[in-house]
Amino acid sequence: MFNHSSSDQARLDSLTSSGLLSGKTDMDFDRVTALAARMLKVPACLVTLVDHDRQVFAGACGIPEAYAEKRETPLSHSFCKHVVTLRRPLVITDARTDPFVMSNPAVTELGVNAYLGFPLVAPDHHIYGAFCVIDVKPREWTEEEIALIRDFTAIVAEQIELHVAKRRERTITDVLIHDLRSPLSSIRLISGLLTEQKIPADRLQALGGTLTDSAERIAHLLRAVEDLHRDEAGGCRDLGRLLDSHMNEIGDTALEKGLSLRREYTAYPLPIATAEWVIGQIAENLLGNAVKFTPRGGEIRVTIGSEGPSGFFTIEDNGPGFQADDYPRLFKRYARLSALPTGNEISTGLGLSIVKRLADRAGGSVTLLSKPGEGARFKVSFPLGLSLR
Repeated sequence: MFNHSSSDQARLDSLTSSGLLSGKTDMDFDRVTALAARMLKVPACLVTLVDHDRQVFAGACGIPEAYAEKRETPLSHSFCKHVVTLRRPLVITDARTDPFVMSNPAVTELGVNAYLGFPLVAPDHHIYGAFCVIDVKPREWTEEEIALIRDFTAIVAEQIELHVAKRRERTITDVLIHDLRSPLSSIRLISGLLTEQKIPADRLQALGGTLTDSAERIAHLLRAVEDLHRDEAGGCRDLGRLLDSHMNEIGDTALEKGLSLRREYTAYPLPIATAEWVIGQIAENLLGNAVKFTPRGGEIRVTIGSEGPSGFFTIEDNGPGFQADDYPRLFKRYARLSALPTGNEISTGLGLSIVKRLADRAGGSVTLLSKPGEGARFKVSFPLGLSLR
């Protein structure tokens, strides 16, 4: 079982509310897994959903008959659970000798040996599970095979996003239909009485109050629907302090690669009218990319400032940056871009898409300032906190 931290509980709640665990969806992931298995010439391929004590197969090809019928295994037999907790791809060439997974019962009981899995990211950025391929013998996964699984993962993630969006809209519609009936019935009844002029004078005030209450209930429902489409409220009192905490988190990794971290804060403290978790997620992804793509001995520079009603920060590295061909797909999910990590890491192609989606939903913006061939330099802007507006 997972250690039920608040963040993982939020992930589990999101997975449950998605309806995917029931298996009653119009998505045929079995065909996708069969196609991937044929293309990579592997005996098994899975679309997994990692629950609190089990791994559910939303799509499966080549698994033993007993598990194919139940479409799940205990979490003890899951490699995909590591993809969820690590939030990155997992590449295993020989599970029998890999200390990370060699004690997993799937190795001896199911014959799992080589494994390649990518995280399935939900619309709310939780990791629901993984898209993975499995071999029963040791295997060195090639760069092209890794790229193909990334692309298959993108296809499945897009289908999950459409499913979740449709389910969300159906829920909102059902709530509105149900909860609007009562106040609308009251309004219709009073309207009829007014039209027929059958209301005693002493009842007019009471009926007027009922009309007001009904209108307020409708307004409340509409506000609730609006809130469903907004991110959590809140703000960041000190952008510099928040960025410092995330820079400290990458400090050891940067040190191992011989990278220097440089801060240039022209406004300090700087309050931002955006929830800290939103800014934190954006900073974590951009800083993580900077560490991943900056060569040994390089520098990562973070600046903070304000312009009119907006506060901003930039994150800059002296890595390979981007080529002109990268620009059209820069913020797409699971995108394959030209730059390669400098420490043999595997890029999911998710970081920049998460940054873009979070910034847009929070009313901010993210812009690539660097030109092709230069080190990557991103600028992220949000409305200032009230104290500086």
